[in-house]
Amino acid sequence: MRYNMELEERSVNKWMPCLGLLLVTGAHAQGPEQVRRANITGSRGDGGKCTIEVRVDVAAEIEIRGDSASLRTLGGQPATWTRMECTDPLPVNMADFRFKGVDGRGSQRLLQDPRNNRGVAVIRIEDPKGGAEGYTFDIEWSGGMGGVNNGSTGNRPGNAPPGRGNNRYSTDDAIDACRNEVRARGERDYNLRNIQVNSVAADRGQGRREWFTGTFTSRGGAMMRGGEYRFNCLLDYNSGQVRTLEILRPDGGMMAPGGQPRYDQNAVLRACQDAVVARVGRDGYGNVKFASTAIDNRRNDFVSGDLTASRGPVNDRFDFNCTMDFNNSSVRSVDVRRR
Repeated sequence: MRYNMELEERSVNKWMPCLGLLLVTGAHAQGPEQVRRANITGSRGDGGKCTIEVRVDVAAEIEIRGDSASLRTLGGQPATWTRMECTDPLPVNMADFRFKGVDGRGSQRLLQDPRNNRGVAVIRIEDPKGGAEGYTFDIEWSGGMGGVNNGSTGNRPGNAPPGRGNNRYSTDDAIDACRNEVRARGERDYNLRNIQVNSVAADRGQGRREWFTGTFTSRGGAMMRGGEYRFNCLLDYNSGQVRTLEILRPDGGMMAPGGQPRYDQNAVLRACQDAVVARVGRDGYGNVKFASTAIDNRRNDFVSGDLTASRGPVNDRFDFNCTMDFNNSSVRSVDVRRR
């Protein structure tokens, strides 16, 4: 038997939606920011396009700058990333900018136009129904100029020095840009402190002419590990812009900006919920409604939450947790306890 799985039902008085909307539009985030780096392919030159997809319950805002974006939950369950595909980073200045909502049952609107906001675009999504919904939107621009706003001082990445000769960066300029970008992004996106770049050199591998590789150490910070970190840095020589920066832990594992998991978070949550429904179903419970389901940041590889389910005329509330293999979204064990 299959059971319908729904997020928390909202049973409220008629005036509560209005009050909820007022609280949401106060623009004070109720959850942590989730930072996402764009997957950049197919550059358009002085124009560009990004397609962004997120899942939202109640309300969220997406702030886009350069080649990254932050997702803030304003109400409901934590909003989550699905994808961010761009042809180019969003520039600081542009002649034309367009926003288009593509998919989603609620409202999507441009809150801040980057032409009037120092190159930062802000989109507000409001979802009117219970449960999370997928939303997709496009942003497009043309006549881009003036570098990229990536949160560092000045228009060039990491405040890199200007190019030499025909506006093209030299190898020394590229090394400086990568070194500065490692320091800037390491502190901002990975919570690393006191970064010391020990080496930077051109990557001599086939097809990697514009890549640089190096090592650095860090003292302090929540994600600090022993030994040297490694990094790979892809530079656009014409603009001096760092297009991609990969940071690897001393154990060789890839680090993800802003704590954003390098796995399918939605698939992990769904797998846990499916296992929980099957578990309570064996005890004769149906009509399962999940009040919350989230990655447990206090314990590695855990998903936890609570739910209500009915057996005959009786409704019971349960706490649950799943031990997960996040890499393949599989459940190792399930524990469900009635309150």
